[in-house]
Amino acid sequence: MALQPTIGRLDAVHPTRSELGVCLAPLRPTGGCMDRNRAFDLVRTEFHVILLCSGGSADQMVDLQMHHHEPGSLLWIRPGQVHERPPAVEGTAVCFTDEFLGADASMRVGPTSWNLGPDDLGDVRAHLAVLEGEYERYVFGPTGPHLAQGDTMLRHLLLAFLLRLGQVPALYAGKPVERHPVAQAFFDLVERSFSTLHTAEEYAAVLGYSSKTVARASVEASGLTPKRVIDARLALEARRMLVYTDLSVCVVGRRLGFDDAANFCKFFTRATGIAPGAFRASRRG
Repeated sequence: MALQPTIGRLDAVHPTRSELGVCLAPLRPTGGCMDRNRAFDLVRTEFHVILLCSGGSADQMVDLQMHHHEPGSLLWIRPGQVHERPPAVEGTAVCFTDEFLGADASMRVGPTSWNLGPDDLGDVRAHLAVLEGEYERYVFGPTGPHLAQGDTMLRHLLLAFLLRLGQVPALYAGKPVERHPVAQAFFDLVERSFSTLHTAEEYAAVLGYSSKTVARASVEASGLTPKRVIDARLALEARRMLVYTDLSVCVVGRRLGFDDAANFCKFFTRATGIAPGAFRASRRG
């Protein structure tokens, strides 16, 4: 039987200054961030990781889904996601904590990848260049009173970078996502409550909309019905637990809100086409 992959945890966003909640670094095959997690097969961080590729081509697994890096691609890995180490491509890594970003919770869930066209890529790179310049000045430049509000400036520049990124057509699970406030509220709530709320009617009640309104918004934004969105998120978390933990199938089901193991097995088999035990065995060899 194949060994269960080792998942390392990175808690500090900056390799040498643990108090700093943001870090910008070039992507390189070795050195720096690449050597922090070399002992691990997979990594789970307590902070956001944004990877903007400028050269090369490679794949990276994030939460059991494959993402492709190529010039102009951008990947946003959020806290808690299990992922492979960044591949050997050229580009920039932007890492930051929720605490550093501040109270704007809208950035904490949402699209995961972008393929930036020439105009959007130019703007995103321009915002990133200003952020990088201020980061270099604040972290590596000479100290002095002119840096007293440096962390505040970095926070505002990071937010501007993320806001500009938010104006770009995004991909969610590999599919284009249209902006829709009701749909975004629904997607955000699914991310927070997938283990306790399992039906579209429950989500609509919490959001204060009718079921039809939520359904229409979900389909318009993602092409998926609310049930498919909810089931996909549940199935993703179930696959995570089955692959990355030794919890029994019964315990996995309970943690995802299923009172009966048989109901969980029926759900998982319907959603993925394979029974939980068989899925675990297939991923571990």
